[in-house]
Order: sequence, then C-alpha cells, then structure tokens
Amino acid sequence: MTKRRWTILLAAALFAGGLLWAFCGREPVQEGRCRLVRRRADPTSQLMGLAFQFMEPLEDKPESVRNLPAGFRRPCYYEIRAKDRRVPLVVDLAGRPTLCIDSDGDGVLSEERCYTAESIEGTRVSSRSWRFGPISLLSAEDSRTADGRFYVSCYRTDTPAALTSFPASFRTGKLRLAGRTYRVALVDGDHDGLFNSVLSLPLDRPWRMPACDVFAVDWNRNGTFEISTFKQSEVVPLGRLVRVDDVYYAIDISPDGRTLELSQAEPQCGTLTIEPNDAVVELRLWSDAADQHLLQSRERQLPVGKYKAIYAVIRRTDASGDVCTISSSLSSAFTHLGALEFFTIRPGETTSIRIGPPFVVRADVQKLASGTISIGAVLIGCAGERYDAPRRTFFKIVDEKGNVMAGDRFEYG
Repeated sequence: MTKRRWTILLAAALFAGGLLWAFCGREPVQEGRCRLVRRRADPTSQLMGLAFQFMEPLEDKPESVRNLPAGFRRPCYYEIRAKDRRVPLVVDLAGRPTLCIDSDGDGVLSEERCYTAESIEGTRVSSRSWRFGPISLLSAEDSRTADGRFYVSCYRTDTPAALTSFPASFRTGKLRLAGRTYRVALVDGDHDGLFNSVLSLPLDRPWRMPACDVFAVDWNRNGTFEISTFKQSEVVPLGRLVRVDDVYYAIDISPDGRTLELSQAEPQCGTLTIEPNDAVVELRLWSDAADQHLLQSRERQLPVGKYKAIYAVIRRTDASGDVCTISSSLSSAFTHLGALEFFTIRPGETTSIRIGPPFVVRADVQKLASGTISIGAVLIGCAGERYDAPRRTFFKIVDEKGNVMAGDRFEYG
C-alpha cells in the first residue's frame, strides 16, 4: 500500500512540475512585440486566401529551359513567381503527373529533382486533384528552406490546365496593442523563405496574385483570420504600416520571420479627395503603405504610398430622401476600376479622383449554352470604373433608325 501511495505521489509531482514548466516556460505576451513560430498551413483557410499563385500553361517552352528530365514525353510549361524572378517549371502529363522546377536557374532540368504527384481526393474544386511537393527553391544548406517550401496543385491531367501554388507553412504569435491581445500571422507568399516582400504596385497580374508576403491580425479576436473584399480585412498583402483605428504602427519583421514588432508611427501623409461631394464613397484599398477601408464624404489623409482600389461603393440621397447604392461587382472590382486601379499619395499633396456620375450604361452580353444569350447592364463611371446596375434598371432595344423594338426592366433570375 505504501509503495502504491508513493507511486501516486510521484506521478502527481511530475504532473504538477510539467504544468509549472509549461506555464513558466511560456513567453509572456508583450506590448507590440512577439516571437513567431512555424505552423503547417491549411490551404482551405482564409489566411491562405492571398498566398496562392495561379499559373496558366505557356504556349511555348521558355527560352531559358535547355533540356528536360529523362522520360518527359508530354511536357507542359509554366512559370512561377519567386521574389523578383520568374522560375520555369514543367509538368509531364504522360501517365502519373510529374513536376520538375528549375530551382537553380541554369535551365538544365535534367539535373533537377522530380516530384511525382500525390492524389488528393474530394477537394472543393474537383472530385480529385494532384499535389506536388513540398518544393523548395532554396538549397538544403539554407536556413530558410523550411519556410520557403510550397506545394503545387493541379486539377486536370487530360489536358494542360492551370496550376496553383501555396506555402506549406506560416508563422504565428501573439502580441498586445493598446492593452488588447491579438493573434498575428505571416505567410511567405513569394516562396523565397523570407518575410519582407511588401506589395508592389501597380500590379502586372490579376488581383488574386499579389505575389508578396501576407500579414494577418485577428482583430475581432475570435480565433480565426478572416479575409474580406468589402470591409476591413484581417488578411492583407504586407505593407510598411498597419492601421489600428486612427493610429499607425510600423511593421518590423526579422528576415527569417521569427520576430515581429509593431511600433507607433507618424507617417508622412497626403490627401485623397474623392468626388462627387454630394455622395458617400466607401473604398477598400490595397497599398504598399497600409491597407485601408475608407468611408468618406469628401477627403481623407492617407500615408504616402501607392494604392489600388479593389472595391468601391457610392451612396447618394435624392431629394425625397431615398438612398441609391451602386457598387462594383466581384467580377469587375479588380480589373475595371478606372482611375482607382492605381494612384499615388504624395507628401503634402492632394490627389483628386472624380468617380461616379455621369454614368454610361452599357449592355453586358454573354453567349451561354444552347444558343441562349444573357444581357445584363453595367454602369461606367466618369473615371472608367465599372459598377453593377441597380436592380429594376429600365432598358430599351432600338433599331438603326431609333425605333423602340422592346423595353422592360432588368430582373434577376
């Protein structure tokens, strides 16, 4: 009985010691500063929403590719962005898909490692997909190798199709700002193993591929990182600053992504004036300075930098008090925002952009299956920006002589 009692006491002491070690060994949450630890990335999470790269098949073999690995009978060529360079890769679609990437940039793919695809069942995109990796463009001796690893996925093997790449891991930690504790995260969006790639504007690629690192803060403290196109987003392209209410903090990240520090800053600013003056304008802006969600009636002070609107809303009140709301659509917000596509805020200067009315109404005609034609209406603002037409918009079809052949209102359905 005594032996059993001592065994229980020893086990309890060890358990208590473990709890004490875990509690005391845990680094306290600091004001504006934290250490970041590596975690495996979930490609379905919203945190990874801006870290993907989309690669369309090239029409021809890149000139830099000098040869292929043995046995590549049905090659399909691509280019992936890594920091400031484009790296060729090739997928052999003969049999089980195999991928080879020019990791050292010499064009000799016959000396590179080949990655055989792993079959992934039941994704959101397809009933089956293929995944290659993890892949690294860094040498095995490079200490950044683990953070620079990424996967490449494809969803069709019967014909050349688009590929997607996504990081294999991210870094995360906790810090305090103005007395509140927030979880933060960094994602290596350009596969270079570093965490210092700030958004570069103007973009020479579709909006879904910022090809920079990603910064995230769990502002609502619900335990997840949420991405938004329409309002303040917790997941944004990395900039030099982050805005908390009306206070700016400079973002300082160690090159290896192991530490993050946010320090209060007073950046140089300029003025953004959005006209018309009788409307309330809501904008979501990407920037190399600080990501912004603006709700303004006339003008706003912004940190000096380059900006790109990804979503715009105009609200105007007529004489009867009715509010008319016009917004850019998901399909057009990133490719048809006219002067809002790219603009620069300079120190002490005012940048004026007139958007909205007078509008030009254009028909959006698309040919569907079975000979069906879909006719929709879009509004083009005076800065070239494109909006969805409000519901119940009236239209007419006229002939060459101006005779009205038909007229009605657009309806959904």
